Amino acid sequence: MQHNMRKHEHVGLLLVFLGATWLGIGLYDTLLVANKILLENATLIGGREMFIFPLFYGIGAVLFMMGIIELRELQPGKNRL
Repeated sequence: MQHNMRKHEHVGLLLVFLGATWLGIGLYDTLLVANKILLENATLIGGREMFIFPLFYGIGAVLFMMGIIELRELQPGKNRL
């Protein structure tokens, strides 16, 4: 089956998907820690756990923007065979 998407456009879509997934995991972890405060005798995060949030948000944002840059030339309906 023939399609009109180039290889870098597939890579761009994959990067957008991975970036959004990483941002979603970071948001989930943030909400999980925020609700942890409501439990009795729960210890707050500190130390190594503090590096998890910038890791997920930073990598997610970079992957998402790299995917947007790759897809910038993609125009719907353009015949590029």
